[in-house]
Amino acid sequence: MDFFEITSKHINTLNNSEKELYNYIIRNMEEVKRSTIRELAAKCYVSPATIIRFLRKIGFSGYSDFNAIIKYTNLNIEENTNPFVVSQEKYRIEYLKNIYESVRVLDEEKVDKIIELLKEKPRIVVMARGLNKSVGHYFEYIFSGLGFEVVFPEDHFFRKMLLNGIRNSDLVFFLTYGGEDAELIRDIEQLNIKSKATVVSITSANNNPVQNMSHINLYVFADYIQFNEIDMTSRISMISIIELIAYKYMEKIIE
Repeated sequence: MDFFEITSKHINTLNNSEKELYNYIIRNMEEVKRSTIRELAAKCYVSPATIIRFLRKIGFSGYSDFNAIIKYTNLNIEENTNPFVVSQEKYRIEYLKNIYESVRVLDEEKVDKIIELLKEKPRIVVMARGLNKSVGHYFEYIFSGLGFEVVFPEDHFFRKMLLNGIRNSDLVFFLTYGGEDAELIRDIEQLNIKSKATVVSITSANNNPVQNMSHINLYVFADYIQFNEIDMTSRISMISIIELIAYKYMEKIIE
C-alpha cells in the first residue's frame, strides 16, 4: 500500500491544522522523505509530538513507518512516469487512482471560497498554454453556459494586452499542470502588481511557483508523460475539478 491508500479513509477526520500538514506532505514529498521528524516538525512549525499524533491519526504507527511508505510512494511515481513500461492493466489502475485522489483530496473550503466569488458574477479570465489550452476551451464552454463572461486569451500578445486591462473584480484561473511555466509566472507577477484580481490556479501537487503565487490553489495528480518531446500528460483530473466547481455552483444557485 502507498501513502494515499493508507490515508484515504482518514481524510474526513482531519481538522484545519491537520489538513495543512497533510497538504504540506503531499506537496513536498521529495523533501519530506529526506527529513527527520524534528526537521519536518520545524518546517511545519509544530512539535515532533504533534507530528506523531497526526501520523497515527492518518493510519501510521510512527515516523519510521510513515517515512518508509513515503519512499515507496515516490518510487512508484518515478517508475510510472512512462506508463508504457508497465502493463496496460496496471496503468489503467494508476490512471483511475490519479483521478480518484484528485477528487478525494479536493479542499472543500477552497471550493466554497470560489463559489462565493462566482456568486458575485465576476468576469472570468482563463490563462493556459500548451496542452492546457484544451482544458481552457472546455472551461470557457462550461462557464459561458452558466452565464459568465469568460475571456480566454490563447495568444501571447492577447494575454499581454488583457493584463493591461485586468479589473480588480476579475476571477483569473491559471491552468498549468507543472506550475513552472515561465511566461505564466510573469503574467501572475504582472497581474498581482497591477490589480487586486483573485488568482485561482490548478496545478500538480508538487510545490511550484504558480501555486505559491495564487490566492487559491487546487491541485491534481497525473503521471507525467512525454512522447517525441511533446507533453501528453493527462488533464482529465484537471477537467474533473473544473466540473465539480461548476456543478457545485449550479447546486448553490438552485438552492
